Amino acid sequence: MVGATKKLQNEISKPIADVEDYQDVPEIYQWHANIITINRRKCLVLMNNQTGLNLTLFGLRKQQFKNLDDVIKGSLNQLFQVLEVEQSVRDQMLEAADEIVYTKTKSRRLLGMMNDLKLMIESHTKGREYEDIDAVHVNKENNNNPYSALEHHFPHKEFVKYFEDEK
Repeated sequence: MVGATKKLQNEISKPIADVEDYQDVPEIYQWHANIITINRRKCLVLMNNQTGLNLTLFGLRKQQFKNLDDVIKGSLNQLFQVLEVEQSVRDQMLEAADEIVYTKTKSRRLLGMMNDLKLMIESHTKGREYEDIDAVHVNKENNNNPYSALEHHFPHKEFVKYFEDEK
């Protein structure tokens, strides 16, 4: 389940489901998503509702928004590889992403965290040409550093801890 901001809803041609219909979906399988602009290009920011784990996709084009489900799944898989997430966890998360449902956003806290994340992304990309932005580096940094809304929680560590506690 992806809670899409109004900006994202305007970019995609997907139905927006009622968030109330998905109350039983565990938070670990819920994400919030927004569109931000970096160097005059549209970027998608995804944030996990449970852990704050996040993914920034730079420079999305119209065709990618048409196939957003596949773009998200493929990019999450790459993020999990970069962060060296256990294969069993990777499989579990990607299986849950087989059917992506878009809803309205439901958490002001997450929207605030995403605003903090946007500032971090802007800091990482400031003064760089679009072609010089290292997306892997930015995503690693954003998941291995705390930001104000999370206080002293590191998104990647929180994600790993969630699945360790589940064992």
